Amino acid sequence: MKSNSSDFYIVIIPILIMISLAWIYLFIFANEMDIDMEMDMDMSSMDMNNDMNMDSKDMDMDMSSIDMSIDSLNKFSLFAMPMDGNWTVNDFIVMNLMWIIMMFAMMFPSSLMFLFLFYSMRSNMAIVKNPKSEIILLSLMYFSIWTLFSLAACYLQYIFHNYSVVNMMGAFTSNKAAAITLIGAGLFQFSSFKDACLEKCRNPLAFIMGTKISSNFDVLKIGLLHGLYCLGCCWALMLILFVNGVMNMLWVVILTIAVLSEKIIPFEKLTSRFFGLILVFWGSYLIFI
Repeated sequence: MKSNSSDFYIVIIPILIMISLAWIYLFIFANEMDIDMEMDMDMSSMDMNNDMNMDSKDMDMDMSSIDMSIDSLNKFSLFAMPMDGNWTVNDFIVMNLMWIIMMFAMMFPSSLMFLFLFYSMRSNMAIVKNPKSEIILLSLMYFSIWTLFSLAACYLQYIFHNYSVVNMMGAFTSNKAAAITLIGAGLFQFSSFKDACLEKCRNPLAFIMGTKISSNFDVLKIGLLHGLYCLGCCWALMLILFVNGVMNMLWVVILTIAVLSEKIIPFEKLTSRFFGLILVFWGSYLIFI
């Protein structure tokens, strides 16, 4: 029996570093967004409180200050959420990057058990020449699935934003929309589809052993299927980011913990149902307030 645990860590340590960098990016992004919001509020306050009797020189200086503030808000930045009425192409690029990094930061920690079990099984097979490359292929397929979801979620936010369904923070402007999303996500937690996907996420070894692996194509297939099961398990939870704001970091952390707990805490159905009840009650509360 061969042991290549060091090879596993050669692959997994860079992934852990990327996860850490992703979280750092999200916190910087959220902080920059708060600063931009404060600047936007200051500009509004400045406009409302302008003294109508100021002389022309003071007026010119004030307008110049406002123009500089507007330029700083509209300047392209990888760390700035769009603050204007409608998104441009640059805004969509920035927000799509944010969604991809956010999904990577939230979902990849829960995939580490799957990667570890797969590597442990494959590294002890004499016929397997390079289990390290197989882990890389699995990770790429997993990442690809959540990248496609990020693109779809960003496009949904783009539509919501331009039709004023969500505010600049990416949160629903209507309690009814938030309530429907919460209740829908809560009811999904009780569905047989959720149970089937969660079972594959919680028991990856049975999933791996039930699939014949004779080539890298089979490895890619396993990565694709398991990534789809993970997406099927968690997509509804990701959509409720729109309830409290897409870049509400407290909410992002809470959802990450919820996803992890579903996959590692015993009694998976009880955990899933518990979250479902909370979401349904929360959504029901929003309807009646």
